[in-house]
Amino acid sequence: MNWLDIILIIIASLIIIASLVGLIYMCTEEEIGYGIGSLFAGLVFAFLIGIAPFLILDKAQGSTIGTVTSVDKNFFGTTAIYVKTSETTQEEYCIENKTLSITANSFIGKSIKITYGTRVGLYSTGKCHQAPVSKIERIDSNE
Repeated sequence: MNWLDIILIIIASLIIIASLVGLIYMCTEEEIGYGIGSLFAGLVFAFLIGIAPFLILDKAQGSTIGTVTSVDKNFFGTTAIYVKTSETTQEEYCIENKTLSITANSFIGKSIKITYGTRVGLYSTGKCHQAPVSKIERIDSNE
């Protein structure tokens, strides 16, 4: 969990509290329908702010063969690896494992095979927002 996660959770909590206060106020003013509508809108908004950024649904799993063009460190500690798969196409993959990150960095300019799995669930904003790379293999032995 990082600082952005905490800020999003605090904002979602404040929205829920404000919605409950609005519901109580509307009930005292005998406007129960508006109060329930306010509560429902607040809960939906809190879900969008507090849960949606953590929800990741990436069921694509498989492997890719290409040449590593660069390896960059992301803001929250993950590593982005860029793989050129054809003359005009370059794809980005995410690495969470530090050992794989070092391995990927040593393979810059070399042909590799990347294997990645699925990622479904609630994850911190500091984790990969796609299926992380689970295995990197060099496929050529020429140097």
